[in-house]
Amino acid sequence: MDLLSKLVGAVDRWQRRWLGIAEFSDDPACVLRLGFTAARAETKLADGTVVRPGERIGVLHLWNEHMPQIPLAGPDLGWARALNRSVVHSLRLLARHVAGNPALEDVRAFRGEFAIVYSPGAVRLLRRLGFEVLDLEPPLGPVGWVVDPAQRLWIWLLRRAFNPASARGLRLGDVQRRELWMGRRTLMRMYGDGNGDLETTKEENEYILKSSGGRAT
Repeated sequence: MDLLSKLVGAVDRWQRRWLGIAEFSDDPACVLRLGFTAARAETKLADGTVVRPGERIGVLHLWNEHMPQIPLAGPDLGWARALNRSVVHSLRLLARHVAGNPALEDVRAFRGEFAIVYSPGAVRLLRRLGFEVLDLEPPLGPVGWVVDPAQRLWIWLLRRAFNPASARGLRLGDVQRRELWMGRRTLMRMYGDGNGDLETTKEENEYILKSSGGRAT
């Protein structure tokens, strides 16, 4: 790891401490961390959950160090399957953590903000996994001119530091930011008690590859 990547790692660790982002499982295959925040606006989810402004919600973050490494030759079908299994396994672990933790009884929804290429196929795959994909309102005026490019640059730096092949050929303009939501009801219905289909179809694996700049071979 070079000096820039070490610096990015140090800033990432400081940011997690500052925001209260922590591991909810010690499973080495878990690719998600969990934080909490107050909802900024009312959000209506497909499972009937209505999140009110100020309500405590869970915030999902990628556990960068545990993400499946993209091969040097680029993403392939084996990597796509490994990524899907990691996400499903992590959601099962999250469901187990939520069900067994009385301190989380008031948390009725989870939000994540992940930077990928949101092709129609990628959105369909995320929905099959139980996520609702919502557009983000970009900051307006001079703030938006600074904040949005800075966030895109940070995402690129994280990829370079923790999964170098994922940053190769990625332009800042390629990075898309959207909100992913999942209601507690959906989490428990799909992933509670070991539920959750591990296998993706060939078409869905190709969606994963396209969203990561790879191709099926």
